[in-house]
Amino acid sequence: MAAARKKARPVAGSRSGAKAENDVASGGSVAGEGSGIAEDAAESEKARRRKTPDAPPATNEHVRKSMQGNKRANTKPELLVRQRLREAGLTGYRLQWKVPGHPDIAWPGKKVCVEVRGCFWHRCPHCQLSMPKSHVEYWAMKFDRNVERDAETAARLAELGWKVHVIWECQLKKKVIDATFAELLPVLSEELGKPLKGAPDCS
Repeated sequence: MAAARKKARPVAGSRSGAKAENDVASGGSVAGEGSGIAEDAAESEKARRRKTPDAPPATNEHVRKSMQGNKRANTKPELLVRQRLREAGLTGYRLQWKVPGHPDIAWPGKKVCVEVRGCFWHRCPHCQLSMPKSHVEYWAMKFDRNVERDAETAARLAELGWKVHVIWECQLKKKVIDATFAELLPVLSEELGKPLKGAPDCS
């Protein structure tokens, strides 16, 4: 008696070619631009965190509150930048867009983004801040990883065709903020194809 053939079972998670093509065409398999890259970035970040030593205890109450108050989004500098963009008529942006680094402000359709960075945590090249005097080894590793991650994120975005603009916290101080946006806004206006509010129409 011939042995009965076993019916092949589909592998978990597999799909037929036609089904996969339909999903790609409809965008069903793409959860936002660069979803696969975002997942890779998340895995890299997890690996970094495993290597990072535990944060040292705060040296005083002021430092403790400062560290606890460090927010990921909607910081005062970010809110100030967004206010200036709205005043200039450069609206339509998205926040924390789903691409590598989750840029603070992004125009996905134009692949243009603005990163607002804190001078202390990201080691501002303009401020040349000194290293904390206590727990030097921890802070050196922490800052090096931040700078390394920023560079990697910028490179990944460039590979995807994004234009990245960086605004440092010190560039938003009262004495220099007007100069900062006088330089940035015309560039953004050209890249986004949007006229600046109040600018003369030369067409």
